[in-house]
Amino acid sequence: MKFLGCPYPIVKNPRGLLRTQNGMSQVKSDLLVLLLTQPGERVFLPDFGTPLRDLLFEPNDSEVEERARSMIIQSISTWEPRITVDNIFINYNIEDDLSSEDDRTESEHVLGITIRFFDPENINEVQELRLEVPLAGG
Repeated sequence: MKFLGCPYPIVKNPRGLLRTQNGMSQVKSDLLVLLLTQPGERVFLPDFGTPLRDLLFEPNDSEVEERARSMIIQSISTWEPRITVDNIFINYNIEDDLSSEDDRTESEHVLGITIRFFDPENINEVQELRLEVPLAGG
């Protein structure tokens, strides 16, 4: 597949123009935009996005894990036809995923999301997108 677009976050090339990218790098950027956009933010696409911010003040437990998974599955199936999701891993205890430099004081307030997906035309190359969503509840 050949997709061309701007990466997220948007950066400039050395000439000062918007940098472009293609292929699965662009799909990852678009997927990240989908996950970080709250429905209602886009005027002409009010249903676009994933309502992960609705979880912001919820306790980080298995119920939130299932709600997040359901939100992500719904958003991807509605807005991202270019990929097939292999698996979605949601970890509401990311203690093991933190680096040794992290003081781990807030690890119980972070929801770790890993989405494994592939291009249906190239099923041998599985991609992975990781995202950490802060939650304030507890």
